[in-house]
Amino acid sequence: MTKGTLTVIVVSAKGLKNADDVGKSDPYVRLWLDDVDSQRTTTKVGTLDPIWNETFKFPITHQNKLHFKIWDSDAPEKEGKDDKLASGSIDLKNVFEKGSEEKTHELTHNLGFSKDGVITFKLTFAPSA
Repeated sequence: MTKGTLTVIVVSAKGLKNADDVGKSDPYVRLWLDDVDSQRTTTKVGTLDPIWNETFKFPITHQNKLHFKIWDSDAPEKEGKDDKLASGSIDLKNVFEKGSEEKTHELTHNLGFSKDGVITFKLTFAPSA
């Protein structure tokens, strides 16, 4: 069983779909491992090509996938009804074996026929002694 610390840098996204009627989306990313330890980036206002470069650490005890959702933060008058822009998961097997990996994940819908941009992560894993 793999144990240690996973470090995730949410680098950037490009070509996100626009969920707003006026202006551009205000994207942020929520990350989690097997429904535990949900963490999120800051919101980048008015962009479809956000740059975050934010770092998160997750303890690994048995998990093998990093899950993410990209959301469009809506104005407070909408009472927190943020719109989902994209979602996905990353198999961690390569980062466990190699120690690090840069992963650009293509965002799609309609069974992969429509593209919604890409998101880039840098992943590193430090096993427990």
